[in-house]
Amino acid sequence: MGKPWSISVAASIWACAVFTFAPLNAGGKQSSSPSWVLHKQNVHLDKLALEPAERPCVNWGWAAVVSDMAAARGVHIGQQYLVDRLYGGSRCLDLAGDFEDLSKQISRDYVMADGQKFALQARFIPGAPAQTDPLIVSICQSRPMMLLWRNRPYLLTGLTYDEYVADSGNKMFVVTELQLFDPLGEEGKRAVVFSRDQHSPDEINGVLDLTVYTK
Repeated sequence: MGKPWSISVAASIWACAVFTFAPLNAGGKQSSSPSWVLHKQNVHLDKLALEPAERPCVNWGWAAVVSDMAAARGVHIGQQYLVDRLYGGSRCLDLAGDFEDLSKQISRDYVMADGQKFALQARFIPGAPAQTDPLIVSICQSRPMMLLWRNRPYLLTGLTYDEYVADSGNKMFVVTELQLFDPLGEEGKRAVVFSRDQHSPDEINGVLDLTVYTK
């Protein structure tokens, strides 16, 4: 297993201290020594009005996740608007495109017809997350991130993790599952789980975070 990470976050979900996380690609189950007590924990978003893709196409799924991310951050940007500007019209594609390039294209100022003025700054990080603390923080702050898995876009909605508590009070958290919203899934089947025990981190294309600056 690679080196763990420590973070300190202020969030209503936890009385946060210094936490240690194991990476997603640390294979196998963790063994707890007698000095550690294991607690099964989870954290998830409060209810959000997540919108599925308006058309059953991967590029529309990408636009749907960006739209949902923006809405969670307080601004509205429609799927049609994004697709028209990113793909030159209402095209239906099996691939969203180059994720790094797409993140750069949406990172700009916006003046919307409804009077909204804001800027988006997107950051794409390729591959499986080397650090899981940004994922935890995104859920704590109700600022969900996009996870690209097998070239499909998903919205991160929750995590399940093992909490190990030492006699000293130190804590170690090992993420075991990522709960995801699939914008391209059928109604009633949009909740998807990435499990460390069942899936390979090599299938993760990357994660995308989004920052909104209002004018």
